[in-house]
Amino acid sequence: MGKIHFFKVGKTFAVSMVALLCSFMIASEFFYLPADADEDIVVQIVAHRGYSGAYPENTLSAFAGAYAAGAKTVEFDVRKTKDGELVIYHDDTLERLTGDQTTVADHTYEELLQLDAGEWFDRDYSRERIPTLDQTLNLLSTTNMRVFCELKNIGDDPEFARQVYEKCAQYNMLNRIVFLSFNYDYLSSIKDINPYQPIMMLASFGKSTLPTKYPAEYYGVNMKTLTPKTIKAIHEAGGKVYSYAPESKGQMLSLQRLGVDGVITDYADMSML
Repeated sequence: MGKIHFFKVGKTFAVSMVALLCSFMIASEFFYLPADADEDIVVQIVAHRGYSGAYPENTLSAFAGAYAAGAKTVEFDVRKTKDGELVIYHDDTLERLTGDQTTVADHTYEELLQLDAGEWFDRDYSRERIPTLDQTLNLLSTTNMRVFCELKNIGDDPEFARQVYEKCAQYNMLNRIVFLSFNYDYLSSIKDINPYQPIMMLASFGKSTLPTKYPAEYYGVNMKTLTPKTIKAIHEAGGKVYSYAPESKGQMLSLQRLGVDGVITDYADMSML
């Protein structure tokens, strides 16, 4: 009986390990699919934080660079300063610029203007400053690019989403803007203001229950967790799938073959390679 019992346990363990390995390979499928160098990238390319592969991210130079590189869509991140100014900055802290752990919310905009937002990337950009949402929209309004406007999770601020929405409305750009966030409460606030305004739910884990739990027109999913099952569920719900953030043409092609509608990448010119 002992041997039979051991065999059953061993078989169960083996089956479990095979299932685990298969699920890992599916989740990482873009690493295993071969990339055909002659194949064109036809999915939509979104310039992540501007053309952040060639310019300091989330700066006016990065946005102008994305446009010059031929990007049709640009993405940026919005936060709010201590004195209520809406600014473009990604990280939770200012460590990249200052070496300390203070945040955008700890400073007034005038204080942030003293910071160099470009030298960490290259000395040639030492004059870059953290731009305001106003400055960014003013620049992008002169282009025909679509805009993916991410609302960073700044905590319980009931006015944040409305303030961002109203600022975008001032520039008459709502017809080419999608609002993004990992915080669905912010996106719900946008829908309360305008039920027809498209939103994108961002997710670190690509679960097939996303469209059920978080109704949206778009979903932005980490490429390392994206599976065919999730893509199918989103498409069946009428949504579109964007994946972040491939760093090579091979990864983009593999995501394209999986069935995504777009990729959010630091390399805005990758589709032209």
